[in-house]
Amino acid sequence: MSSIKYLSIFLLTLLSVGTIIEAAPSSGKRTRLPSFLKVCRRSDPQLNKCARNSLYALKDRLEYGIPELYIPPLEPLIIPEIKMNQDTGAVYLKSTYRNVELYGMSKFNIKSFNIDPSKMKFTTVMHFPNLTMNADYDIDGKIMMMPMEGSGQCNANFTDVTMTTVISGEREKKNGKTYLKVRDIKVNYKVDRVKIHLKNLFNGDKALGDRMNEFLNENWDSLSEELRPLLEKALSRVVRTSTDKLFKAYSYDDLLPR
Repeated sequence: MSSIKYLSIFLLTLLSVGTIIEAAPSSGKRTRLPSFLKVCRRSDPQLNKCARNSLYALKDRLEYGIPELYIPPLEPLIIPEIKMNQDTGAVYLKSTYRNVELYGMSKFNIKSFNIDPSKMKFTTVMHFPNLTMNADYDIDGKIMMMPMEGSGQCNANFTDVTMTTVISGEREKKNGKTYLKVRDIKVNYKVDRVKIHLKNLFNGDKALGDRMNEFLNENWDSLSEELRPLLEKALSRVVRTSTDKLFKAYSYDDLLPR
């Protein structure tokens, strides 16, 4: 289950910074931002309020995607394949998830959005009421010394997900313009409830499969804590890669003019 949870958080993090762009192709530097995007000025005393309103204004477009901002369609958000391996602590698993469909990504609420231009620091706290995931899984390993293996369909539901992302950046000059560059990223998450079902565990042994699914649903919180350091490190790498695409496509003055 921990690997499944990783996948949801992987996707959540990209949206939590307003740049779900990892799954979208990059086409190099763009000349200007799309006209429908409300651009906020860094000198605005109501900058944080403006940034929140700008992101909310995009919600209706997110379902179908925004190619200009490297944002793919979100309902559902489709990821061809995700691999997750864990071999420390009480969890030893090798897992792959294919044909991933995640529903509910566009139904977010912004709890906090803070931009500090003087420190080049961006902090977002976002809440997702409900997320549903469907995927084809392949898993092999042990959880708390219990063997776990199988391949089939995975269905999962995540309730009340809160994601906090802090991006620290710096300015750099390129071709006479100032661009943003990510210096550090920190990610933290909280999930209130998880319900998961893995079909065809243990080669279709229903009794063993039902017991393992019951165990995963009863112990998902403690299991996820085993993976928290690995997850947050991996998430930070993903967000950094994704955010870099946006920062390289548009200059600092394009994204946040004076």
